[in-house]
Amino acid sequence: MQTHAETQFFEDQHKLEIEQNLNRDMASDNEESTIKKLLGDDWQLLHPNIQQRFATETTKSICYRGTMEKVECSFFGKLFAQFTRLIANPLTPYEGKNIPMDVILHRKEGLAGVYWQRTYYYPNRTPYQVTSVKRADHFGNLTECVGAGFGMVLNVSTQNGNLHFRSTRYFWEIGKFRIPLPHILTPGETLVMHEDLGNGFFRFTISMNHIWLGTTFYQTGIFKEI
Repeated sequence: MQTHAETQFFEDQHKLEIEQNLNRDMASDNEESTIKKLLGDDWQLLHPNIQQRFATETTKSICYRGTMEKVECSFFGKLFAQFTRLIANPLTPYEGKNIPMDVILHRKEGLAGVYWQRTYYYPNRTPYQVTSVKRADHFGNLTECVGAGFGMVLNVSTQNGNLHFRSTRYFWEIGKFRIPLPHILTPGETLVMHEDLGNGFFRFTISMNHIWLGTTFYQTGIFKEI
């Protein structure tokens, strides 16, 4: 177990590295986002601030900094999180309240999609990173992928001006083959909501609900671009 001073040192160093990387990012022409394309006419139903955040995809990194007011996972959620350590930590096994967090969106040269890197700064722990990539598949659907070919197909929609992502199927890709995974072998249906709060702030909420095991993960917090 780390001391508070050691934890603070690692946290400060990680945040400094993030800011240095943002400063030296190369600029490029913006590209219309997959999310905007998929929403079509419903894009106009989004809050204007949300439209601004998701209208384009660029190689320039964007960092949102904030606090996760709640980070909760059930017993079964913790089991799923430990198992998925084998595929690049897509889930966090820890719980807490008011957890500082950075969310970095960036692209990689020559690779499709936008990478989402989430860093949790739990007390008395080294920063915990969760990384995934959102990209369109060859069917035109939006997917979110983690390591070893695992991912999920996402439905994109609007509700009351907010942006919603809802998983419809988890899968495992091997080369050109995609194998659908049974719902009971997954953490559950994933719902992500992006809600604008004004003055540059927004609420990010994610929940995973299993058909038999109930809510396995729930997180909600407030963020702002730095």
